[in-house]
Amino acid sequence: MSPRVAFDGSLERLLGLLEAHNPSLLALLRVETEGEFIEATEGAIDSALRTIESGAKLYAKLDERGMSLLLADFLNKSGFQATAERYVNGHVDVVIEHAFGGRWKYLGECKIHRGYQYHIDGCEQVLGYCTGRERRAFCLDFFDGAGMYQKLANLRKDMDAKLPLAQTAPSVGHAITGAFVTVHTHKSERGVELLHLGCAVPKP
Repeated sequence: MSPRVAFDGSLERLLGLLEAHNPSLLALLRVETEGEFIEATEGAIDSALRTIESGAKLYAKLDERGMSLLLADFLNKSGFQATAERYVNGHVDVVIEHAFGGRWKYLGECKIHRGYQYHIDGCEQVLGYCTGRERRAFCLDFFDGAGMYQKLANLRKDMDAKLPLAQTAPSVGHAITGAFVTVHTHKSERGVELLHLGCAVPKP
């Protein structure tokens, strides 16, 4: 018969396992502000995209809806609360909610990369889904060809030159490789941040 483990000891062990294997979920459990929720969620998104990229040969055949469902599925498996194709002022590709109280939402649009204007169309869609209460949303491009990071850099350069969708200032960098953040004046007259990022799923 194995010895009993004190509750405090078992909780400490669980937290240690989370920190080692799922740090984004541990961060989510500890969030107290919307900024912390965004940071934890983006860590989970980055982890999900790395998983998708590691199985790119299997997933490259999926369309935009399939990619959205795949992303939401990986987020759910990591302990986050995500739904795909949910209605929030339209059919949002991915909705991620604060699982403990539902205080915050993070909306996302997923696109197969087809150049600057197609990405901007996706940004316009996700800004239209936002109510103005959200601090940040994301527009994710799946790249089925080569050169993702250079294409993201070109996209950033073009957005900073053209300032589309009431972009208020040049973009800033982000911890996720190749990603960047812009701020746009929403129809509510509040500024909403957009995270732009990519996932490489080159066709075989």
